[in-house]
Amino acid sequence: MNQPLNFVLVLAGLTALVVAADQIKNRYRLHPKKTREFVHAAVAVVVFFTPLLFTSKLYPALLAGIFVIVNFVSVRLGMFKGMNLDKKNLGTVYYPVSFLALVLLLWDTHPFIVSVAMLVMGLADPAAAIFGTALKNTHPVSAFGERKTLEGSAAMFVVTSATVFIGILFFRQSSALIGGLTAITLLEISTAIGLMIAAVELVSPKATDNLSVPLFSALLVYVAVSDRVLFDSFILGELLAIAVASLSYKLKFLKSDGAVATFILGGFIFGFGGWRWSVPILLFFLIGSIASKLFAGKKAGYNLLYEKSHTRDSAQVFANGAFALLMLICNVLSPNYHWFLAYVGALTAVTADTLATEIGVFSRKNPFSLSLWRKVEKGVSGAVSSLGTASGLFSAAVLAFLTLPFAGAYAVFPLRFVVAGALSGAIGSLADSLLGGTLQSQYRCASCAKITERKIHCDQQETTLIQGYRWINNDVVNFAASVVGAVAMPLLFL
Repeated sequence: MNQPLNFVLVLAGLTALVVAADQIKNRYRLHPKKTREFVHAAVAVVVFFTPLLFTSKLYPALLAGIFVIVNFVSVRLGMFKGMNLDKKNLGTVYYPVSFLALVLLLWDTHPFIVSVAMLVMGLADPAAAIFGTALKNTHPVSAFGERKTLEGSAAMFVVTSATVFIGILFFRQSSALIGGLTAITLLEISTAIGLMIAAVELVSPKATDNLSVPLFSALLVYVAVSDRVLFDSFILGELLAIAVASLSYKLKFLKSDGAVATFILGGFIFGFGGWRWSVPILLFFLIGSIASKLFAGKKAGYNLLYEKSHTRDSAQVFANGAFALLMLICNVLSPNYHWFLAYVGALTAVTADTLATEIGVFSRKNPFSLSLWRKVEKGVSGAVSSLGTASGLFSAAVLAFLTLPFAGAYAVFPLRFVVAGALSGAIGSLADSLLGGTLQSQYRCASCAKITERKIHCDQQETTLIQGYRWINNDVVNFAASVVGAVAMPLLFL
């Protein structure tokens, strides 16, 4: 095998594809999305066969690195419009970035996983785009300000499932891990992966599906071929997550995209974590949902000051649960007892913050702003009240206490576990208040003169930014609070 020569040929071939797409677009006056889809699929097919061309990860890593740089420069300079839509869309950069990451992680041991994961993105994503725009009477789903369709997601599911099935089948003779897989087992694996990846693509914003789809595809294929028992558990987790997300949507706890995000979190956590990891997040969701609906009529006036309603969307779901999910994935890849403590800490933080917000508005006195060091009106970001603080501390302690029966060895120290959970929740909630009162964007409405998190207020009138940064909204602050809680819990317990 002449790897240097193969490297030159592959590099030349990929470059030719990009140039050809540009020429085809100009000659036939095609929309850039059409030629971009062609490049996407063609590059993925070439990448799929690279394990047959390279045994060393040096060459595929070098290919990825070259195209990360070239694609980034071409996007910024407005070049190669046959694949680059605009200067803000970095999808063509994210794709080689994900390829580079997978090569560095898996090429030496499981190169076929890299091939399958990259082919999923290259074939399924264009299929989703084509069916999502070509069909009439589609069912739209908006997530992170982008509109996608359920029909496009259905195409994503079908093509992903088929790609995983065929991809693993193609490499079956090259790896002992997959050599003994039967057609039925492979069908189960590909279907379960297709369902989850379709959901991941649906809520991935601003071309980040070029990162999320290959990385999550690789993770799921890796688990499927290396730990069949765990993957069987994942399949059951998906079914439970569908039930939870569907029921929550019907009860109006979640918007449609929030239900999809809940399915993603639930599928991984229920499937990979079992009851031990599932109970804490179910408790958070139950406590937070009940609190948000409690005396909803009396809180209606304050809700107009918040950026979003109590029916959670995907951004809110991920803001509260994404870091906890990351702790679980870290535990799957590198088991360590600290991950579970960090996981519980992240959830006690968002639980405490949710209850402090929902119950704090019933305080008889106005809350105190930690950043302004004075009392402010109820509903202003970054303000705390004695009732809200006590509610947050108590709810975090309740979550930790109810987690004890599933906490394994940590249950030997029940008081320490509960106290650490309560304090990590309080610390995370305090961090939320500090960030909310300093860095979070806050606006003033010209009509009612109230301070609000909303960019539009009072009869669709645009508000004026008076504090913080526009990109730091309540979701960003909530995510940061979960990180603080995750760091605090292991330190407080040990």
